[in-house]
Amino acid sequence: MRRPHLRYEVHTSSALIGCMLIAVLLLLAAPSLGTASPNCTAEQGQAFIDNGQYAQAVSEFTCLVDAQPTEVEGYRGRIEAELLLGRFSDAVRDYTRVTAYVEPVHPDAKLVIYDGYADRLAASPDDVPALTGASFARWYFFDYPQAIHVLDHLLAVKPDDLYGTLFRGSNRLLKNVNKARGIADLEQAIAMAPSSPDVRYVVADAYTYGQPSDPARALAEATSALDGGLDTPRVHAILGAAYTALGDPAAAALEVQQHLDLVTTNLVPTSPLAARDTRTLDLVPGLTYEIPLTVTAGETISISTSSHEFTDTIALLLAPDGSPVLGSDDTPTGYFAAFSYVAQETGTYLLRVTSFESVSTGALTVTRR
Repeated sequence: MRRPHLRYEVHTSSALIGCMLIAVLLLLAAPSLGTASPNCTAEQGQAFIDNGQYAQAVSEFTCLVDAQPTEVEGYRGRIEAELLLGRFSDAVRDYTRVTAYVEPVHPDAKLVIYDGYADRLAASPDDVPALTGASFARWYFFDYPQAIHVLDHLLAVKPDDLYGTLFRGSNRLLKNVNKARGIADLEQAIAMAPSSPDVRYVVADAYTYGQPSDPARALAEATSALDGGLDTPRVHAILGAAYTALGDPAAAALEVQQHLDLVTTNLVPTSPLAARDTRTLDLVPGLTYEIPLTVTAGETISISTSSHEFTDTIALLLAPDGSPVLGSDDTPTGYFAAFSYVAQETGTYLLRVTSFESVSTGALTVTRR
């Protein structure tokens, strides 16, 4: 009979987690104090987009984000302008900021974005910026069928659109429909902008999560994106996943370590986690926990993570000398990090764990079996 887990929980108080979240938001807003113009508005930013002045739109919406860091419209408009400039990685990063800073305050942020685009497209069905922003929102929130539907319309209006071609290919692979046509879309996008690291990043993402049978292609595309200047958490996560699939856990661990280094603003040590114990920890954006694991050589370290409040975690195991030995992002059955590792030496290993890109707020459960 399987021995029951001995449950050991450490809860951060609700007041403390609230204070931590407020502190994060204040840090986000701090650089803009005294610089945000009271005259920047979403209307002016959208007017810049409608006039094709995308760089000015980014500046206008950045002013709005700085002034209102927990409101959705500044991010939504800046994302749209970034997409129209071909800055796809920046647009993804801004949606992670929506997750980190807006959704804890406005849980309906996604629906607000969807409804806004529905209204715009009802008034002007062929509006390219609205089709672009609406399809990207669906892609980010995993609504691939609807994203493909909107992208088909966008490409009917503007057949040579780089964004539309690239992201229709991505959505097709991620949804696992028309994969051959999806790959053709991705190849066409590369031919349209062969030197764009943003294009290479989106292709790498599509191969990693939509075509996992070809990790070598994902590795090549992510390396191209990194070499082109996209030294971002997501690129390192893709590289980590590719190295894992290719059977190189040491290289994967280095990439996961780099991912965590880029997203962690607060590394919090805990007391040791014993075998057959479970720990529940409260997360806010930027927070990574470091959990000691005392083991003997030859012992198997088995870790799983879960949450009822978010869906994606990432973990790194450090040897007693501090060197990274194993990184874990997704598993074949989901987005929660989990692994088993046979300890090579007696001592205290360290488990670093947080949500993917450290953007989530809520309770994280870590179990050592």
